[in-house]
Amino acid sequence: MTIFDNYLEDDYFCTVSLFFNSDLYCLICRPPFYKKWEKVILHYSSLRDAVSFCNGEKLCTLYKNGKLGIIQIIPEISTCLSPITPPTDPTAMYRKRLLVSWQNHLFLVQHKLGSVLEIWKADFKTQQFKRIFNLDKFIIFISQGFSVAVSSSALEEKNCVYFTQGNDNHILFALHIGDQSLSTTERFRIHTSHNSIPLLERLGTTKNQGSRKGDDKVKKRSSSEHSNTSEPVVVDSNICDHLTLDLQREISRHLLSQDAYLYMNFRLVCKLWRSVAPPLRWKVVDQPTRSSDQDSMWLLTLNQKDGLCTFYNPFRNLTCYMSNNDLVGFEIRYSKDGWLLVSRGPRSLFLLEPSSKQIIHLPERTDDYFCDAMSFSASPSNSSAWVIFGIACLDSHRVRISYLRAGDDNWTSMRMDNEVPFIVFSSPVYFGEKFCVVGRHGDVGAFGFLEDGNPYWVIHQISLLYSPRISSPLSQYLVQRDQDVLYSVIMTRDHNVGVYELDFRDNRVKLVKEVKNWLLFISEASSIAVCGMNVNLDDALLFPSFSTSNDYVYYSLEAAAFKVLKDNSIDIRQQKELLNRVWIRCELRN
Repeated sequence: MTIFDNYLEDDYFCTVSLFFNSDLYCLICRPPFYKKWEKVILHYSSLRDAVSFCNGEKLCTLYKNGKLGIIQIIPEISTCLSPITPPTDPTAMYRKRLLVSWQNHLFLVQHKLGSVLEIWKADFKTQQFKRIFNLDKFIIFISQGFSVAVSSSALEEKNCVYFTQGNDNHILFALHIGDQSLSTTERFRIHTSHNSIPLLERLGTTKNQGSRKGDDKVKKRSSSEHSNTSEPVVVDSNICDHLTLDLQREISRHLLSQDAYLYMNFRLVCKLWRSVAPPLRWKVVDQPTRSSDQDSMWLLTLNQKDGLCTFYNPFRNLTCYMSNNDLVGFEIRYSKDGWLLVSRGPRSLFLLEPSSKQIIHLPERTDDYFCDAMSFSASPSNSSAWVIFGIACLDSHRVRISYLRAGDDNWTSMRMDNEVPFIVFSSPVYFGEKFCVVGRHGDVGAFGFLEDGNPYWVIHQISLLYSPRISSPLSQYLVQRDQDVLYSVIMTRDHNVGVYELDFRDNRVKLVKEVKNWLLFISEASSIAVCGMNVNLDDALLFPSFSTSNDYVYYSLEAAAFKVLKDNSIDIRQQKELLNRVWIRCELRN
């Protein structure tokens, strides 16, 4: 049952609406007399959410199939379907899919099975939803069965969505939708009364906001990662006349060694400086030398708005920027061997080799649906028999699998039953001639092809073999160490990390206490295991995580704790994880 209080603009009367699970109607009690409950027939029984907007004159309903409904409250009750189609896959599973109203505007919040949380604004004039990356003077709270937007002028809260996960109402997460960073927060207190939804209360008062202006810097990376500006640097117009050409070249090389963002601004000053400072290029590392190890691993971010690629090297604390207009609107789905699998919209997919800007246009999918996770078996430069694989959960008992083999003109899609309840919880990894994907409780689903070419889907039921048992993990990852070893990496909600070696043949799960000279680079889209890097770091897992002081932190298996990379001190403070990032092995050159 959901209750909505709609405060009308003039008389401050309250309209109460009751919605019931799986019923085809709702009940509405209206002012000014509140004499009766009026029964309103809904268009569909599978109601997901409802919210009031337009000063309480209307209710908007969201159904499981993705349709929007409008219930007009004033002057008379009437119903209709909205002409606006939400940007949602009606058959896919979502962690959250809610409606939020703010100052007569309607917003759709979608949280897919990954960590990505999208916010869409309804435009009833153009009859379209537009994705937004900035919340102007308000923040959003989401809990089970309830969502609300409230005003906020605090810099620490700007652009954030706050929510709880699953049945755990004790940990509050903050997702910054601008840079897609996820962290826990104690800025608000969660109150959960008996038989009620969790309520949130801001800690502290607004009088302290002015004294915390300096803390605003915490939200930004010290290496200027979040700055995407391309404005020229203002300099003396005659400065080129006072410096020799060789000295200007030395300046450009020095800037490149310190911060590629400054190097790019240097190139924007004038044509002469563009000629002495060649544009940046990146090259895939096939057989890196030990001297180039610490320069070969980068955390890649792709800005969908302008195609700006941001590379962060944790070992040098260096951020580089390169713009590629061909990547506007692209979203990275997977990375392997220097190639990226990227998508644009629900149907278009491409294989991209960024160093040469080679793009392989894949056949478009015929249906508008979203794959929860995608992968490919090998890069086109390493194999002519690559396979692209995508999976989506229809419910806990069925999955929808799509694949495309090299040379195919069309995608093959099928629905397959799960032997046991299974929800995708990681990106797939191609291991042992099959695609493996871990489920919420530790079971591993495997998709491959039999000798006769027919596909199969099987679930390795190993969840009971974990010790300790997996209970409500925050995130899980699969990492292929080599041809024979597959790791499962599990992070709990209190940020403890466990590494397990999976053996499907003997049906064993072994807790790994050390990985010796291997480094595991972990990200949501794909993960990489690298051996023998010359970085004076062993038994380490490198997530896209930073401390509240914006220092890069890694997880040490030996210490069983997160450490600050620059001084190896144990970090016990609140952390934030950057989402929508992917590790890639390449060399940046000018």
